[in-house]
Amino acid sequence: MNKFSFNRFGKVMVRDFHNTYSLFGMSMLITMLIPLFLWLFSLAVRDDVVEVWNRRNFIFLATVITAAISAIKIYNSCNLVGKGNYFAMLPASLGEKFGSMMLYSMVICPLAVYIGAAAVDTILTALPFGPYKAYLWQTPEWMDSFGDISFSLATSFQGFVVVAMKIITIASLFMLANTIFKKNKFMKTILWLALIGFVMILIVAPIMTRINWNLGEIWNKLLTFADRMGINSPEDVMNFFFWLNVIFFAVLTFLFSFITYRRLKKMQY
Repeated sequence: MNKFSFNRFGKVMVRDFHNTYSLFGMSMLITMLIPLFLWLFSLAVRDDVVEVWNRRNFIFLATVITAAISAIKIYNSCNLVGKGNYFAMLPASLGEKFGSMMLYSMVICPLAVYIGAAAVDTILTALPFGPYKAYLWQTPEWMDSFGDISFSLATSFQGFVVVAMKIITIASLFMLANTIFKKNKFMKTILWLALIGFVMILIVAPIMTRINWNLGEIWNKLLTFADRMGINSPEDVMNFFFWLNVIFFAVLTFLFSFITYRRLKKMQY
């Protein structure tokens, strides 16, 4: 059963849909309602309007939370002795099962919550009262003074792709963590990430403080590099950082996913 079969893959997708509905459906619904919680809190506590930018951040937060916990909620027992037999004994190849896991954890669940949260926000904005006065796709007033480039950087298709890549990378990281930890998987992942970040700061901070920063020389080198790369306008700068982000997050996602696949392949039940 090593050969990939779209027929078996479809059956695995259907099975995972039922698992998602029963194990994660209520959590997804609650996460979709984050704009409603913000609306009610703002209506009760604040008198001013909640800016579009802040509402977008809350929807992004809801999507990130979903990406982080989806694999842990749906495939929690895939690495557990005894309980993991259901995953190992599914009549499908590991590629088919892993492909379904990637789709639900990285795409389907985060996208469903994103669309649901945006729909809730739109309904609340349509109400004739409340702190939501502008729709999500409308330009925040405070951003007008920053010019078209800053606005396009935040709201363009490229910006959407970068945000999506970040969410996918987060999902792949927690998929990997789901195969490493046995219990309290989410909290252990957060604690380990905090520990790694703290150690990195301890290592990098002394090095950075000992470097004699010559800002003028650094700026000249950056300009020289930009000239060699053909970066001569703000749009070129945006494109450069766009592709840099895409490549960086794509490499991380591939590494996390590859290690996850190898761990599942060698899993002993």
